[in-house]
Amino acid sequence: LGIFALSGIILLPALLPVAATDDSIQAAGKNTTSIGTFNDLDKLSMGNITAKSSRLWAFLVATYWVSFVTYFLLWRGYKHVSELRADALMSPEVRPQQFAVLVRDLPDLPKGQSRKEQVDSYFKAIYPDTFYRSMVVTNNKEANKIYEELEGYKKKLARAEAVYAESKSAGKPEGTRPTIKTGFLGLLGKRVDAIEYYNEKIKEIIPKLEAEQKITLKEKQLGAALVFFTSRVAAASAAQSLHAQLVDTWTVSDAPESRELIWNNLNIKFFQRQIRQYVVYVIVALTIMFYMIPIGLISALTTLDNLKKILPFLKPVINITALKTVLEAYLPQIALIVFLALLPKLLLFLSKTEGIPAVSHAVRAASGKYFYFTVLNVFIGVTVGGTLFKTFKSIEKDPNSIVDVLANSLPGNATFFLTYVALQ
Repeated sequence: LGIFALSGIILLPALLPVAATDDSIQAAGKNTTSIGTFNDLDKLSMGNITAKSSRLWAFLVATYWVSFVTYFLLWRGYKHVSELRADALMSPEVRPQQFAVLVRDLPDLPKGQSRKEQVDSYFKAIYPDTFYRSMVVTNNKEANKIYEELEGYKKKLARAEAVYAESKSAGKPEGTRPTIKTGFLGLLGKRVDAIEYYNEKIKEIIPKLEAEQKITLKEKQLGAALVFFTSRVAAASAAQSLHAQLVDTWTVSDAPESRELIWNNLNIKFFQRQIRQYVVYVIVALTIMFYMIPIGLISALTTLDNLKKILPFLKPVINITALKTVLEAYLPQIALIVFLALLPKLLLFLSKTEGIPAVSHAVRAASGKYFYFTVLNVFIGVTVGGTLFKTFKSIEKDPNSIVDVLANSLPGNATFFLTYVALQ
């Protein structure tokens, strides 16, 4: 918004008169890029400037001005974020993750030693004065199932007790105890007292959960751990230091917040993460290359002429002048925006598949992929690809004219991006 505001305040009063006072479109006697719909709007664009006119210098200077404004605002934003990060690191407010590091790619266990003993002995030897404790990541899948079952019965018990308490105030002082059937989905089986049944189930599950937790802590430890220190300086130093000669062992990084951790990714080994990363990059590259095909097909199908052929009953609606103008302007852009709206979830899923340990890091990786997708697919794909598609026969006859063809045709995409930005 800041880029548009600063650019528009300076450039609109300067460029609009420069373009409007030329007569290239009228003199050429040709259709505009909007097929006659936006004649007045096209007269305000660079497409109305005569070829090799000195007026083009104004648009060249405008390009440099927009670039300068963009770089300046990005620099200000980066500086602001850096200051916020510095303030957060120097803040007296204590956060648990500032005292911890995430350790991955733990080597094989020595004989007679548990995973926790291995981590504790290793970091005690390196940081004897500041090491506090470690927490080894475990496979809690089975324990989580039992815990969720226990919580489910607790909620049902609370609901049954609430129903029983409400029945006491409804007329009968002794109340009516709720009952349930113990069979399939509560539809079959013997009818029993709900409160007693849920209490019995809770008493049965608690020992199972405690036993499973002990087994998990002893036998289901994974190759990752969180290591805690007594000072933030020690944790920051450990996160930036190498702890082994081999890159695929004792990988240490800053610990994210507990709610940020993607626990399933912590046990993925170093070389597995590298392979996953390259595979994801290939998938993203292929997506960028081929994503334009469905967008182009949808854009082609959503033109008014094709809509009349595919959906004849829409003819009376489409023939309304005001509605026709809006549809011609916005249908292709809407198709592009709808397809782009599906991308973030796909890119976030792919980023998590790489083995990234934190949600915020995965979001950042997905944002980077989305940026490349936008640049390569939207701006280059729509402008250059669309122009080449329309002028393919001309280029085929004279390949050396591709530069001139692009120079003449690219300004015509201004209307597309004006409406695209407006819809955003």
